[in-house]
Formats: sequence, structure tokens, C-alpha cells
Amino acid sequence: MFKDKILIGAIIGILADSLKLITNYIFWVFGYTKVVFWQIVATRFIQKEYLYHKLSYIVGAIADITFTSLLGIVFVYVIYLFGPKSLWIKGVGFGLMVWVIVFGTLLGQTVEDKLPQEPTGVVITLIAHIVFGFALAFFTKVLDQDKLVLVKRNKFMRTYKSKGE
Repeated sequence: MFKDKILIGAIIGILADSLKLITNYIFWVFGYTKVVFWQIVATRFIQKEYLYHKLSYIVGAIADITFTSLLGIVFVYVIYLFGPKSLWIKGVGFGLMVWVIVFGTLLGQTVEDKLPQEPTGVVITLIAHIVFGFALAFFTKVLDQDKLVLVKRNKFMRTYKSKGE
């Protein structure tokens, strides 16, 4: 159905992000976290005193959707290069890697300076990224995984491509 890995990856990333955001929102509604992801993402762009303003949510949303589209594209290419075997483990591992790299490294101190979080809030981000990883795997399986076929195999690398290319 989809020959364009960039388009399908972006769609997969956005769909997976939706489930991540729903997870975060549910925990926010029940009071387990005091911030939503769009506020956390907005910390890279907006000063501390404006992070609860409506425009900060829009800035955070645009950045989050753009970045998760890119992550979906990267995930599709990872599956394209290494194959769909153990897709669920690859998805969760990818989600955990994103959590460590983005929240632990790139956003870590910026978020802490602008939106101090309690340990439960940090655990919620971890849980949401596990959901994100599962969702990446699920949407890849549903939308593209069955179209991946082995093209070339040697003892060093397996190469896959979508049917119809």
C-alpha cells in the first residue's frame, strides 16, 4: 500500500505519539503528573513563566508532532534494515532509547530548571515511552511490516524492501 517509507514512517510516528499523549493525559487527569508532554517539549523554546500559557501548548505540540514523525521514519528504516523479527522488542527498545536520549540527555536539565518534576512524573514519562515503543511496533506491523520482504542476505547484513518497489 505505501511505497514511501518517509510518509509511512511519519504516519506511524504520529499515531504512536497519539497513544503516548493519551497515556500522559490520563496520568495527568488522575494527578500522577503535573505537566503534559507538550509543556515539557516547549521548555526548549519558551521561558519558564510562559509554560502554562496556551501558546506554549501549541509550540510544544508542533515540536512534538514534528519530532515523533521523524522518530517514526527512523523506526521504519531500522525495521527496513534489520528486519521485522522481534518487532515488539525493537519497538519497546526504541521507545526506551528515545526516553533516555531525549529526556535524560537533551531535555534533562532544561526541563528540571523550568518544570521541576517529582519522581512519579518522571516514571510517567518512562511508561508513556514504553507505550510509544509498543505503538510504533503495532502500527508498523499493521501498516507496513507485512510488506517487508527479504531481498539480499549475507552473513553480515540482511536487506529488506517493500513489495512493489
